Amino acid sequence: MRRARGLHVGLAAVVAITAAGFFSGLRGTDRGVAALRGDSPPPAASVEARGYADMRERAYGPNAGMYEGAFARLEAAHADLYAPVEQSEADRAAALDRRASRRAYDGAPPTIPHRIEQLGAPDCLSCHESGLRVANLTAPRMSHRRHESCTQCHVVGDDPRPLAETPPAPDNSFAGMESPRRGARAYEGAPPTIPHPTLMRSECSSCHGVHGALGMRSTHPYRQSCTQCHAPSAELDQRAPMPLGAWPPPSRGANRP
Repeated sequence: MRRARGLHVGLAAVVAITAAGFFSGLRGTDRGVAALRGDSPPPAASVEARGYADMRERAYGPNAGMYEGAFARLEAAHADLYAPVEQSEADRAAALDRRASRRAYDGAPPTIPHRIEQLGAPDCLSCHESGLRVANLTAPRMSHRRHESCTQCHVVGDDPRPLAETPPAPDNSFAGMESPRRGARAYEGAPPTIPHPTLMRSECSSCHGVHGALGMRSTHPYRQSCTQCHAPSAELDQRAPMPLGAWPPPSRGANRP
């Protein structure tokens, strides 16, 4: 009896396993037919393996774009070009003294007043290419066209490394010229000449724009062509000034084709 009962149980198990396999096969067949008909979603596209050079150049992953537009969001809103400018002679003197403290002599490239990365070219253009203002700090716009090697001319004023010893300055007899601070006027009320060389200073708004230092801001920043009224100084640009009336008269027929 026990042997017959065990045989019956074994046959029942075989039948159950066979039925399960049969119905599973039917479901698999349905999925295969659906795939052949195009009913199932297409398989995921293969992703090309990233090279080491690409990993260094581009960010990837869910946080790849976390810094996109970060500096634009920090940039101050556009200032009112027609807002009145209230500044005094004391403000101008303080701004010029602060400007001179970051230069070895008048016309020298200003030193960098903050710490930068010393292992490679700093990303100066992030703040200084178009100018940036955050709270009470202002990164002035570059006064010249874009150059890629900023530290070729601009150096950090103090060694930013902790516990670094700054060597003493070498002895020399060089004495640079001081800034004239005021441009000459042809007559009272006339626009002053530009009181500094214009080389590497073609972007006047860097110092005299709406985000310039108090005391050096222009009272009319809405004017686009500064040199239409303010002429460069021939002497400061190291050009020999020609006395009035020394221009040779045009020769007769010089403008004829």
